[in-house]
Amino acid sequence: MDALVFVAVVVTLHVVIRYFGVLSHTSVGKAFLGVSTVVVPNLGFPNAHSLYGGVFDVNAAVTVIILLVLEWILSFIRSR
Repeated sequence: MDALVFVAVVVTLHVVIRYFGVLSHTSVGKAFLGVSTVVVPNLGFPNAHSLYGGVFDVNAAVTVIILLVLEWILSFIRSR
């Protein structure tokens, strides 16, 4: 598994935990968010409140898109 894909999975889990507010208030959720927040840059997008007591972290979602596009470009370069 490539490192960028692994980081994209971690950031995706970050999005899911923040989206469901109950998950972000557990001890495991707090610990995971503490670690995964290091990977998510502040891109300036505002968060959207979810119906489940959390927020949709738009910065993290954009980070996942950037990581996967970068991985796709690198895989294309590696195949040549």
